[in-house]
Amino acid sequence: MQPTTAVRQRRRGGRKKIILITIAAFLALCIGASAIYLNIHYSAGEAAMQAMQGGDGVTVSETDGAFFFDGKGTDAALVFYPGGKVDSEAYAPLMKKLAAGGVDCFLLRLPFRLAVLDMNAADRVVSGYDYKYLLVGGHSLGGVAAAAYSDSHADKICGSVLLASYPSGKMSDHAPPVLSVYGTRDFVMQSDKFREAQPYLPPFSVTEQISGGNHAGFGDYGAQDGDNEATITADKQQEQTAALVFSWVQLLQSQMLGGIK
Repeated sequence: MQPTTAVRQRRRGGRKKIILITIAAFLALCIGASAIYLNIHYSAGEAAMQAMQGGDGVTVSETDGAFFFDGKGTDAALVFYPGGKVDSEAYAPLMKKLAAGGVDCFLLRLPFRLAVLDMNAADRVVSGYDYKYLLVGGHSLGGVAAAAYSDSHADKICGSVLLASYPSGKMSDHAPPVLSVYGTRDFVMQSDKFREAQPYLPPFSVTEQISGGNHAGFGDYGAQDGDNEATITADKQQEQTAALVFSWVQLLQSQMLGGIK
């Protein structure tokens, strides 16, 4: 005996329901896994949280989407993209050193700690402040975003600072020059990709190395997976980085007497 039309319809409806439940369960699993992945990150250390309190002539406050490190300087500022899946606050020690030396810093706060989710985050700072010499910078994945932003905003940016990072593609010859800094003990950044990317940098760019420094030493968030052990302290690595940035800014200032046009 053949099943009636009503029976066949109930069977088809049951199969559709099972398919829909399966799809819904799969989507829920993907969303849950994504949420877990995005929330796994490197937390800022004790030194970083202490630097967030300011001091040494630096005050720290919250602005729209960033922490503002306001020091004695009035002409130059750095807008900084943190590394991927790293607390923004982890870079407070370096930002504080820079601000104390005369370069104000805006440490960006990014969605899920990923610069690729807000590549133009620097817009909030660039449009709201009036510095003669405005730079963008970033660490690791954050440096990729900084390079892209600098390349597309050459009328507003006078230079970029890439820490253990490199651009994802060739930058325009009209892009602001780059200061590229890396540690000799960095095992996270792909050294072959870094070398291949050197021709991508715009004219008058400079590459500097920090002997004994590693990938994580630009911030304070503990050891990073795959990194080599540094032979200098993170504080020393950050001091050397700050000194290189100061020299870089002085060079830019000497070449751009009137600041950003």
